[in-house]
Amino acid sequence: MVSLIDTNIVVRFLVNDNDEQFLQSRNIITKIEKGTLSAVLLSEVVMEVLFVMTKYYGATLADVVEDLKLLLSLPGMVNQDKRVLIAALETMVRHRIDYVDALICAKTQLQGYEWISFDADLQKHCL
Repeated sequence: MVSLIDTNIVVRFLVNDNDEQFLQSRNIITKIEKGTLSAVLLSEVVMEVLFVMTKYYGATLADVVEDLKLLLSLPGMVNQDKRVLIAALETMVRHRIDYVDALICAKTQLQGYEWISFDADLQKHCL
């Protein structure tokens, strides 16, 4: 069975501000790292982690992106869209655009979608 990882598991692991929850989240992440737990990190959770970590905890976007890329790269992380999510995170930092725009760019480039938008950031960075 594949488990869906919630935002609070990732945030507790990254922030370590609650000893009990940190230990539990570290145990989960360790199992994913060893491949003994299969998990998916939804795009929506990625977006929420980005928001919580940068807005509430004051982490830098670059640091949070690197942490998320590492999590997505773990052997037990079985997202079918893993490559797209990592590309979106990289695009977000490289072009300083928001996550949803970066996700649209990544899906366009890696999955062959066309995009329709009035958004100037997409027009500028996603061609």
